[in-house]
Amino acid sequence: MGEALCVAKAEVWAMWRSAVLQVRETTRVRTATVVSVIQPVVLLAVVSRGGAHLGSERTTEIVFGVVMIALWSSTLWGAGTLLRREASQGTLASLLVRPVSLLSVLLGKTLGVAAAGLVRTLAATVVAVPVLGLHPQLPRLSAAALVIVASVVSAAAMGLVLSCVVFLSRAGLRIIEALGYPVFVLGGIVIPPDMLAPVLRWPAQAVSLHHVAGLVHDASHGRAPAFAHLAGVLLLTALYLAGGVWAFNAVLRRGRARGTLELA
Repeated sequence: MGEALCVAKAEVWAMWRSAVLQVRETTRVRTATVVSVIQPVVLLAVVSRGGAHLGSERTTEIVFGVVMIALWSSTLWGAGTLLRREASQGTLASLLVRPVSLLSVLLGKTLGVAAAGLVRTLAATVVAVPVLGLHPQLPRLSAAALVIVASVVSAAAMGLVLSCVVFLSRAGLRIIEALGYPVFVLGGIVIPPDMLAPVLRWPAQAVSLHHVAGLVHDASHGRAPAFAHLAGVLLLTALYLAGGVWAFNAVLRRGRARGTLELA
């Protein structure tokens, strides 16, 4: 029991340190600045041109939808390329031979990517919204804190899947490029699914950030969270995490089969 507890503490500590180091690294990546700061401000500026005709409720949906789009982009480009960057920099082998699990390190890194991206986007949004004359309704601080935690955890689980899938595929970068804009349009983050043709509405249900945006909308209007959105966030995050663990084990199996710690 005591040994298992020590191992668990070591894994949690490794996850925490990996997250902190990844946050520091992310601040030096130009792509992270583009997708988490510049992109949402530009989108908000476009929205503000018609903001007077949108109404408070729709403005709230769009502003927080833009935040979720930025979080998706940060996860896609930041977490999706993690293993490839580690391999290209020659640091993947050293991570594999450490006493802690590479899975803990990788999950910590995806948490760092998601947390850094969301914090930067929220900071940019707080500055841009009043300047652009937008007036969204804000949730209570307690509700906002819970939604932020849910957003980061869910995005990190998505990042775990993406990182492994992109690393396993020869067309990894093409996968990232292909997933970007379809989620913007069909993911139910900014464009409500009921505004799309019925045949195009189902993809939104598989995107946890769509349900997170729904939780924010409910909290902003003082409503109890809709069961569909709450269940969607919890279920999809668990599925992402399970898929990420499976894909991670596939990465290790390929590395053992090829007999190289670099998994190349």
